[in-house]
Parts: sequence; C-alpha cells; structure tokens
Amino acid sequence: MGAQQLRICSDSQLVVNQILTEFEAKDTSMAAYLTHARRLLHHFAVYQVQQIPRSENSHADALSRLASAIDDNVGRHVPIEILARRSTAETEVHAVRQDPSWMDPILSYLTSGTLPIDKAEAKTLRRRSARYLMLNQILYRRGHSLPMLRCMTPQQGNYVLREIHEGACGDHSGARSLAFKTIRQGYYWPTLHTDATTLVQKCDQCQCFGSVPKLLAEPLTPIVSPWPFAQWGLDLIGPMPQAKGQLKYAIVAVDYFTKWTEAEPLATITATRVEHFVWKNIICRYGLPNAIITDNEKQFDSSQFRHLCHRFGINLFFASPAHPQSNGQVEAINKIIKKTLKKKLGAARGAWPDLLPEALWAINTSYRRSTGETPFSLAFGTEAVVPVEINAPSCRTASYNPEQNETLLTLNLDLIDEHRSHAQLRNAFYKQRTSRYYDSRVRRRSLKVGNWVLRKVSLATKDPNEGTLGPSWEGPYEVVTVCRPGTYRLRGTDGQTLGHPWNIEHLKYYYK
Repeated sequence: MGAQQLRICSDSQLVVNQILTEFEAKDTSMAAYLTHARRLLHHFAVYQVQQIPRSENSHADALSRLASAIDDNVGRHVPIEILARRSTAETEVHAVRQDPSWMDPILSYLTSGTLPIDKAEAKTLRRRSARYLMLNQILYRRGHSLPMLRCMTPQQGNYVLREIHEGACGDHSGARSLAFKTIRQGYYWPTLHTDATTLVQKCDQCQCFGSVPKLLAEPLTPIVSPWPFAQWGLDLIGPMPQAKGQLKYAIVAVDYFTKWTEAEPLATITATRVEHFVWKNIICRYGLPNAIITDNEKQFDSSQFRHLCHRFGINLFFASPAHPQSNGQVEAINKIIKKTLKKKLGAARGAWPDLLPEALWAINTSYRRSTGETPFSLAFGTEAVVPVEINAPSCRTASYNPEQNETLLTLNLDLIDEHRSHAQLRNAFYKQRTSRYYDSRVRRRSLKVGNWVLRKVSLATKDPNEGTLGPSWEGPYEVVTVCRPGTYRLRGTDGQTLGHPWNIEHLKYYYK
C-alpha cells in the first residue's frame, strides 16, 4: 500500500514484548514468526508497537473471526485461503542448470576423444585421463588405497561429506579423518580435503562441542606500579572453615610496588564491608592510591564502591571475567596466605582468624625474588625485628644503642628513595625475564571488530540440567570493541552488549 509509517496495536502481551526484545522467543515456531515479523518491519521508515487491552481490540478481533462468523445468506463473500505450510517457511524457485564440472574434459576425451586446442593442455589432459575409466556411464578413478573411486562433482561431494560427517553413522570427526573416511568409502573429487576442512570448520556442533585450547593466545602484559602504595589489588578468599563470630571469608589487598599485604577476616562479604576495609586499611594508613584492580565480584562492582572511588579520584579497574591472571599479583598472595594458614593450623581449622596476622607478618618480612627485598624494608626503610632476634639475639639487637639506632634509621630514610629505585629496576628486569619465557609459548590469536566468536562455558553460565554432555562453547557473539590487545567487548545475537569485556583465552573464532 506504500505506507512508510506504521502503528501496531495488539492485545497480546507475549507478541508485543517479543517484538520489543523484552521477551525471548524460546519456541522454534515463535522464533521463526518473530524473525519474519522483524524482517517485514524493516520496510517501514517509522513503526510503533504497543499493547492495548483486549476490550479496545474488539474491531480487530471481529475482522479476524469474520471468515467463520459471517452468515452465508448475507450475500457477501469472504475468500478463505488454506495455506499448505506456515508463512515463515519461505519458498524459492530455482532454475535448473548444469554448471561446468572438473569431469567434463575427461569425459569428453574418454567418450569421444575430444582434446583442447592448446597442445600443452591436451598433453596434460591425456596424462591425467590415464588414471580414469568409464564403467556403466559413470566416471571412476584408479586409486592407490582402493581399486576404484567414483568421481563426484563438488555439489555431490558436499552431500557425501555431510552424510558421512553428521549422518546416521557420522561421528563429527575432524577434517583429515573425514577426508580419509570419504576416500575409503570409494568417492573422489579434486578438492575433497579442502571441502572437508571447510565443512568441519563451519559445523555448529563441532564448534560448540570442540576442545578448549590450552595454548597461550596473547603475550604477557606486566603491570608496574610507579611508586609505593599507588596501585593495589583486591580479592576475596573463601568460604573458609567457620570461626568464632561466624567468620568464614577474608578480604586481601596487596601493593604492586612493595608487595605489602593487608587482610581482614569477614563474616559477610558486602559492599559496605569492602568500602570499610579500603577506607581503614588502605586510605587511612597509606594515603589515597592511584588505582585499584579487582575482579568482577558484586561487592566490588557496586554503586557504593564505585562512589567511594569516584569521590577520592581512585581509578577502578576490573579484571576480565573468569580470567584471574588479569589480577595475578593478589591471586598469588592468596595462594601464599592459604598455604601458610594450612601449615600453621594443623587440625584446628576454625582458628584461622587468630593466625591471620602471623601469616601476614611472615609474608611482609619474607624475601621477594622479584624485588630482591622484603615488603617491610621497601615500606619502612629497614628490616623488621622478628621474635627469633629476642630469644637468640642477633648483632643488631645485642649491640643496640638508642642514639646510634636513631641516627642509622634517619640515614636509612634518606637513602630509601635510592633503595626503592634499585628494587623497581630489579622488579622490571624480573618481569621482562618472565615475559620472555611466557611469550615463547604463545600461539597468537587475535580478533577484529565484527568477528563472531564462541565463549567458553563456565560454571556461572553452564546449564545444570545438561550435566557432562553439555557444550564446551556458547554463542555466537559479535566483537563490538577491542578494549586492548586480547580483551574484547561482546554483543549477543539479541543485540545486548555483555557487561564486562572478555579475554581471548575464553574465546574462539566462529565460522558462519
């Protein structure tokens, strides 16, 4: 009718919300109708879809029931068309034609002796045709593994490959196995292995249930802090054995420069607890940090904690979901704390909050290979006095002189900047050496905006009803933004962008 603007009023809440993408069409039939409706709506410049009460839709209801409700004696005729198939089942008419095939020159030579005009092509054709013969008007090739291989066109070969790959006896094997199996079944065409590779690459089942690659996909990106207590990593430990006061969690913070560690036991992990810990243990003790790096837990990714960081000008960075390597410093400290507590506790697992300060003291006074110093010395300019120096006096405790000690402490504070500079250089060298070893095992994979990918199924996204037979990958998703090399923001087929960017480690290219 040539209309460019359209307003649709429907009393069906399901249909209206599915078109407005507020509801998801899970039924296959409804999804097909929804796709067809959206395709038709693209023909209009402007359209509006709204839900109205059923009482206001009586006129449209009457029109829809007119065919069955009208009296035959009225004298009007309502044409009724009975569709043989649903309106979403599109039909196309194709002209039948015979495309040129790789077998045509060989058939012409074997049946009628026809050769190309070019002498070089004719010589090549005679040499190739020596391996072929005609049996019952069918072209066969003499094979090495089997006596006769039936020659197929690429179109016929596509059917053969699909039947062997995903048919009744198909096992969704790899490209090389599929090509060998096709040859052993007695079929041949020149591009058999290439077509098998393409078919396996684009098979949805093979992609969704494919194995998860273990190779590293991106070079290591070291994080270097510019000065002490400027950059902190936050993470949670737990749940742990319940202790006195129902304490079963711990929040941990580590400074990226000095490796100084702070931790506090918690009964509940809420945004208020996290905010209080950052205020008391970081801001009030060591000043305002430049940045905080944490994972995507709801306690950190909350409006309350974001407001605290925005209030004091703290940059808040989140690690990629399901990729703890993005916050590896605090993850490493978590392992050390848990290992230390296990060795100290023995069978008294519920006493871990009482021994947590001892574990932190041990960590902060231990030598770090990355800096060549202890966190305590980098933070305060001198080594801490530990209990063993009291019971078995060392040189500095046995010959302690208050005045001389005060002078030496002052001198240490004057030299602490140089001391920290050397530690920073050693730390940078350590990270470079680690990066070289890490990058030597990288098999680089990168994506571009517009690529479609599959995302690895995690415990958070796995369907519990599928059990061990569930897919390894889900999707597809479209890459909409490259946040940095190896980190991408994704958008689903429903048009909604995922909340956090994902690392290449959990993604793989999707062949459409």
